[in-house]
Parts: sequence; C-alpha cells; structure tokens
Amino acid sequence: MKHLALLHYTALVLSAALITGCANFRKLGKDLKLIDNEYRISGIIENSDEFSCTVRVVVIEWEKDENKVFAGDVLDLTDGGAFMFIVKSPLNQHVAAYADLNHDGKRNPGEPLWIHRETDGMPGPVVLGPAARVARVKGKLSKTEKTPPALDKAIADLLKDKKPAEMITRQGVRFALGEKADLDDPRFAATRGEDGLWTPATFAIQSGFGIYFLDHFDPAKTPVLFVHGAAGSPQDWRPAMEKIDRKIYQPWFYVYPSGMRLQKAAFALNEAVKLLHERYHFKRLHVVAHSMGGLVSRDFVIQNAIVEGNNYINTMITFSSPWDGHEAAAMGVKYAPEVVPSWRDMSHGSDFLTHLYDKRLTGKVSHHLFYSHHASNSRILPQENDGTVSVASQTRKEAVTDAVNVRGFDENHVSILSSRAALTAGKKILDQATR
Repeated sequence: MKHLALLHYTALVLSAALITGCANFRKLGKDLKLIDNEYRISGIIENSDEFSCTVRVVVIEWEKDENKVFAGDVLDLTDGGAFMFIVKSPLNQHVAAYADLNHDGKRNPGEPLWIHRETDGMPGPVVLGPAARVARVKGKLSKTEKTPPALDKAIADLLKDKKPAEMITRQGVRFALGEKADLDDPRFAATRGEDGLWTPATFAIQSGFGIYFLDHFDPAKTPVLFVHGAAGSPQDWRPAMEKIDRKIYQPWFYVYPSGMRLQKAAFALNEAVKLLHERYHFKRLHVVAHSMGGLVSRDFVIQNAIVEGNNYINTMITFSSPWDGHEAAAMGVKYAPEVVPSWRDMSHGSDFLTHLYDKRLTGKVSHHLFYSHHASNSRILPQENDGTVSVASQTRKEAVTDAVNVRGFDENHVSILSSRAALTAGKKILDQATR
C-alpha cells in the first residue's frame, strides 16, 4: 500500500528541497496564491435533485450601473446541489442556477431558475469583502423566477465578441453530497491524494470534494463514514471494505484536499453531514478515520454532537492519529520554502491542537482509539513510533482520557489499515454499537 502519511513524506523531501528546490513546493506556492488572494462563494440549490436533467449554476461579475459583464463561471451540479466558486473580485458577483430541461446547454424561457436576491428582494450580488472573503447562498429553482432584462442584455453584448468558453474562469468546485462513485474511480487514485496535499485548491477545482457513497442510500442500513489521512484517498479503506458487512452497513467516504486547514476540512464535513441528515434522516452514523483524518473527524464530531447537540453520531474509531502533532510539521512550517496549510495545524502546540480537547466526547459519542507501535529508526521521531508518528502523540493524555477504549497494535502507520486484528476489532465495535 502506498505510504499515506504526510509527515513522513515531508521529512524525506524537506532537506533536499531546501537546498535544490522542489517541484512540489513550486506547485504549492502557486496554489497558495489561489487560496490566499481569492474570494469564495459557496451554496446549495435545495431542490436540484428533483430534476432529471442537468442543473447548472453560474456566477457572473456584472457591473449593474454600466450594465457590463466582466467574467463568469459555470458548474454542473452533482447529487445534493452543493457548489463553490473561487472569484478574483469581491464586487458585483451575481449567482444564479437553472435546470437545462432541453439539454441544449443554455437557459431558455420557462426553464426553472433561481437567482440570488438581496434583503430587499431584488436580484443583487453576494456580499464579499476584506472581512468576509466567503459568502454562502442557497435557493430553490422556480419556473416563475426571471433574470433581470439588463443582465440578459449585458451577457448578449459580451457574447457578440467572445465565445462562452472565453468568459469562463473554470474555478468552480463541485461539493459531493452522496454522489455515487466506485473505489476505482480515477479521482480516488493515490496520486490524487498527493495532489490534495500539495495543491489543495487546484485539487478541489479539478476533482471536487465531499461525501461519496458506494451505493444508493438505503434506510435499512447504518452509514459508516470513512475519513482518510494526509495524502490519502478512499482507496486506503479497501481492506476495511472486505471486513464490513455490506448488508448491514453502507460505506460513505469523505474526500477532501488534505493540504487545507483542518478546521476548514472539519467545517465542510459537518455541513455535508447535516445536509445529508436533512435529506435522509438516518438515525445513526459511525465515523472511522485514519491518521490526520482523526483530527478532522474529532473537530467535526465535537461541533456536530457537542456544540450543536445532534444525536445521531454514535461511535468514532480512529487509527494511528497524531493527537499531539508531529515533529516534521513543525520543521516544515519553520524551514520549508512554502508551507502546506495543514502543517500549521499539525505542529505541536498549534492553536488547532491546543483547543481540540476543550470539549469532551465521553458520555455523548464513544471514541475507540487504536494506535500503532511497530517502530523504525528515525532521525526526527522518538524511539517509540510507528514509522511515521510517535506513540506519545498517538496516546496524548487528553485523547486517552476521553476515549472509552484504547488499544495498541504491532503495526506501522500504514499496515494497521490492513491488519486483521485491528479490522476485526473495529468490526466488533461497530456491530456492538449498531445492535
């Protein structure tokens, strides 16, 4: 199995990269500019799944007073209707969506439409600015909705001299909410996991992210949400799929660019789970995570079950998670020419790690902590390690105290995911919690 661990990889490349430069860091530098210098518009078309045709969402930079369109983007929605656009300017960004009933790629009169409106009920731009670089919108398609005639004219004037493709910036992100996919999907390949680490923004634009299903939702089965670690993908869980009883459980996979800040990854996961719960009303959800995915999962579960008081998350099982951070992350933050955003959160003593245990799960969600301890020699790790993460980090005092079960396995950081003993123990926990 391909090595999944962000920080082991970091330690190997860091010394050479600091001297000679590295293509990964060059790509990262370009990607960070995309993250740091842009604005984001995210949203959901709540009734998009009611249409059997393509539902398309667009963002248009329209200067209303001059009635001029400067740029735009378009995105075809997947199941669930969630989306995100990255835009260069905070001004005059108008968002709309339509159902392409006749499959001609254009919005025609009579086709269901939604357009973002201001508080006065008039079509208007989303609110973006220095203090609010992210705007969130939502709406429903309606046959009675109409676009402002001035906007239609501005678009027509623009297209007189240009092809539609010339005005599309292609920085839209599809956010999956139960999209059906296969483990062999090219988007889930190990190389895509690495892309998610080194170019998180580009990964999101090219592949999308969110929660994917292996099968259509079945209310008679209990969903189990699998969360990969750094540079990981759903394919990391292939051995677990051989153990899980697909007659009882339905596997869900959270796919996210692992180079993004962990709190943002957890926030997006929580929003996705809540939207899926609104749609399917499942009574129970189990969470299974590996490595850094455990940190993302804990932050998500705390927000969902403790802060917001939802009661459907029953069990969380984590494999080899660095609860107290990693030495190589601190090295990367201090010495690397460019810093992967998630490294900042993975550094020992980071604000994210410091506050990860401000609230406890005990009594609300059962956390079963599995750690690995098959050590290897390392110049940066303590003697007790699993080849990638120290045992001390995996067994942070607060993590052990807040777990209902702590168990070590003589495996390395990757082999624990295919360990018969670990997978059997995990299956037993899920079976008991489901009963």
